Amino acid sequence: MFCIKVHKIEKEKQITYFSAMQLLIVPDSFKESLPAIEVASAIKKGVKQVNDTLSVKCLPFSDGGEGALTVLDNHAKGKRISCQTVTSIGQAITADYFLFEDQSTAWIELSQASGLSLLKESERHLSITSTYGTGLQIKHAIAHGCSKIILGIGGSATNDAGAGIFQALGGQLLDENGNELAKGGAALIALDKIILPEGLNKIQWEIACDVENPLLGPKGASTVYGPQKGGNENEIKALEKSLEHFANITFKQFERRIYDVPGGGAAGGTAAGMIAFFNAQLIPGFNLMAHLLALEQYIQKADLIFTAEGKIDAQSLEGKVPVGVAR
Repeated sequence: MFCIKVHKIEKEKQITYFSAMQLLIVPDSFKESLPAIEVASAIKKGVKQVNDTLSVKCLPFSDGGEGALTVLDNHAKGKRISCQTVTSIGQAITADYFLFEDQSTAWIELSQASGLSLLKESERHLSITSTYGTGLQIKHAIAHGCSKIILGIGGSATNDAGAGIFQALGGQLLDENGNELAKGGAALIALDKIILPEGLNKIQWEIACDVENPLLGPKGASTVYGPQKGGNENEIKALEKSLEHFANITFKQFERRIYDVPGGGAAGGTAAGMIAFFNAQLIPGFNLMAHLLALEQYIQKADLIFTAEGKIDAQSLEGKVPVGVAR
């Protein structure tokens, strides 16, 4: 009886202790399975089944790539803006971006217009896919007063080094005869001269990037990510040469070395291209999102944290959400 009483008292103490705990649930999405908001909801449901008196805060998260727009929409101050744009193969669509409360900063999620998930497998032609649609979104945001653009890259269907974005903003990519290049990464092999768009000198550019891959080489944009986007062996070899030529021309004109910038290969070289064109700043996507959503403040208030992503592997160490939260 004594033992039973002690056990009962200890159990009551445990219930009181755990009921006072603050739990924070900070998962990333489970790619191709569940968005972060549904992951957080499922974990919360499991926690509440054990003890429904616990104080639980859900903060579905993103490392700055796909899904960031939804996270910002639910937890940041601002609103979604819709605009007309096109997919990476030119199909007309309506896509959203996030306008922050200050009305001068926009978060553009590249995958909203230039994403691989928007294309059928039969439409994934890596040589001609373009980031032009993402550029149209940026153009819309700038036309409505934004002076700071944060570009979240990830999940792209493209390998054009951000050339489409540049063209949509009014920049010109010319061959040796002065003709405008066609859209897509393959066309960059003929690049001879770059003419910058007017009126963008005061725009501040930040790129949310969560990978370390350079533009070129065995760990570069074409070699690593090309096969995932439908590129065959011949296309990938040709695109590698196109991106190398692009890097040579941009270095010649702007003296910006983008060959081996860590993260430059993200989104088919879009990160490197934005550095070359606009001197953009690359920022780890997790760090940027953590700052925007004041993650540190939530962590300080929490006694226990649940975090997760679709797959824990070596890439998790490169700025993915679970490791970022732990750090």
